[in-house]
Amino acid sequence: MSDDIIIFPEDIKKLRHFTKKNERTWFMQKNKDSIMESFYVTLIPGGLVMSGDYDGVIVMPYTQSDSETINWMSNATALSYFAEKVKLGNQHHQDTEYTEESGEMEIIREIAMHCELDGMEELLRQQIWNSKIDDEQFKENLRKEIEEDISEEKLDEIIKIRDTIAYHSLENECQYWDLCQTLESEHDFSDMWETRPHEYTDQIKWQHQCLLWWANNVKDKKDLEYFVIGEEEK
Repeated sequence: MSDDIIIFPEDIKKLRHFTKKNERTWFMQKNKDSIMESFYVTLIPGGLVMSGDYDGVIVMPYTQSDSETINWMSNATALSYFAEKVKLGNQHHQDTEYTEESGEMEIIREIAMHCELDGMEELLRQQIWNSKIDDEQFKENLRKEIEEDISEEKLDEIIKIRDTIAYHSLENECQYWDLCQTLESEHDFSDMWETRPHEYTDQIKWQHQCLLWWANNVKDKKDLEYFVIGEEEK
């Protein structure tokens, strides 16, 4: 993938100062005269290490040369792909976390699948988590939005599921798994243990962007001891 189609967040573009400390280490800074908001990248055999203000991470794509590592990182735009290589370098590095929002979305997906309403996830999300909508209004809303006829029996089933989850909080992961067990026991949901109520952490997202920014800027300037990304290069 070419770097001209990578859209970097504005905060990343503020890391404008690149200093080459030695043949394998670079130092990136927001402000040249301050070490605040800065980080190092060091090439190691088969990968790279990031350290500094944004904490440390080891990335191991098992490349064969420094140039290959930089080129690999400049094209590793998929966060999931990047996270796989982080896991190779750090078995216990936390790259995902549970959030209430991700838990809710997993439950909604499971309800849509269980009730054969694939593609209706957003509609269900809007209706199920809205306590102001009574049962009859809930049914009417579903009838309006679902193109094919939906039976009264199916609507009653969804109402019962809605009533069940209304008594469960999803604030933490233990509560999420408790609701999963309830849905299995009371509504015949299956394989809830396979759900993944997690999303990538803000830290791994930021580290990913920092390293993409570093690689795409140094790959053609590897021999420069110092350079600044100007306005025209942002």
